[in-house]
Amino acid sequence: MIKLIASDMDGTLLDDKKQLPPDFYEVIDRLDEKGIKFVVSSGRTYAAVGHLFPEEYRTRLDYICDNGAYIMHGGKPIHITPLDRATFEEFVQAAERIGGLKLLVCAEGGTYHLPDSEDFNREVAKFYKNHIECDDLLSIKDTIYKLAVCDMQGAQERGKPALDAIFGDRLNIQVSGVIWMDVMAGGISKGSALKKMCELLGIDKSEVMAFGDYYNDTDMLLNAGMSFAMENGNDYIKSICTHRAESNNSGGVTKAIKQYALGEVTV
Repeated sequence: MIKLIASDMDGTLLDDKKQLPPDFYEVIDRLDEKGIKFVVSSGRTYAAVGHLFPEEYRTRLDYICDNGAYIMHGGKPIHITPLDRATFEEFVQAAERIGGLKLLVCAEGGTYHLPDSEDFNREVAKFYKNHIECDDLLSIKDTIYKLAVCDMQGAQERGKPALDAIFGDRLNIQVSGVIWMDVMAGGISKGSALKKMCELLGIDKSEVMAFGDYYNDTDMLLNAGMSFAMENGNDYIKSICTHRAESNNSGGVTKAIKQYALGEVTV
């Protein structure tokens, strides 16, 4: 029996227009009736995902944010793993040496970045609600949860290998999009956060359903007894999952929940 459902947001629960499936709240109401917990799992900060849900539902959901660095349950943060300040400063300097990398600093007070083009600002605004331009990333005095790194030359092909060569034994660097990477403290991932939440709620892996589409969802999907790759997901994610869901633009998450968790018969 499924007791917890965790879903990635961008490219998974949200369609390409960043909208929830039209039947999402109906599904949440029915899950609540059955005592099944729904967990929003995202590389975004809580400020960037919490506002997507009306207040009456916001605290009924749990959240894995910043790819596992920030976990919320019952409307309150229950586990936070910030980046070490010295490592953050070293990372900023290393990114400058590598070149071609644009950094977003995801922190308690907002998401910080250096001044850039209007096109880049619009791209950032798709994912982060409160983004702040600053002239020097090292001047930021805030609790930092995660770094988002943009490499227009290709995150998987160029950025991740270059950064792993320097920080691979200390940081978890995950490719979250064609040009995006997420950087967390070592051992922190959506999967590690999902395990903590299951331990808190007394839920076994076999009672977990999870949905994802990209590399940064890997650990979460591997820590779910029933894992769903989105039809629009990449080939690696499809290879590690037990099930397939329709695309994010077809409401694949809620369709699969209705079939497998709520027992609806599909034709």
